[in-house]
Amino acid sequence: MRDVTTTLCYRWFHEVWNQNQEQTIDELLSPDSHAHGLNSENEPKGIEGFKIFYNNFKGQFHDIYVDVLDVISQDDMECAHTKVTAIHTETGKQVKFSGLCLMRIENGQIAEAWNHYDFLNMFQQLGQVLTTLEKA
Repeated sequence: MRDVTTTLCYRWFHEVWNQNQEQTIDELLSPDSHAHGLNSENEPKGIEGFKIFYNNFKGQFHDIYVDVLDVISQDDMECAHTKVTAIHTETGKQVKFSGLCLMRIENGQIAEAWNHYDFLNMFQQLGQVLTTLEKA
């Protein structure tokens, strides 16, 4: 079995999200980074862009825990399979959803990340559902 704790992916989720160490973002994220898949209208770019997303998310959820189930590494890429548990601050409801994060590593920092999380499942757990469109 792989030791996921030695990967940059694991350190990112463990320190930034589980231990609330915002200063680790400055160390592990490249100043020119780009995070895909977190906000369709304004994807976080750079350290300050990601911190805006991070603080907005943490403002809506607390007791966030990201369980890193597995990490696959090859060359300059790492991919983490994760399970997220959090409490929605406004409703007090616990949500659980899974996801994948593929990271491109450059000079020991995250240069680019593609995030694929089951946000639909998260919103359904909060009682928000998509409505179907009527056929014309």
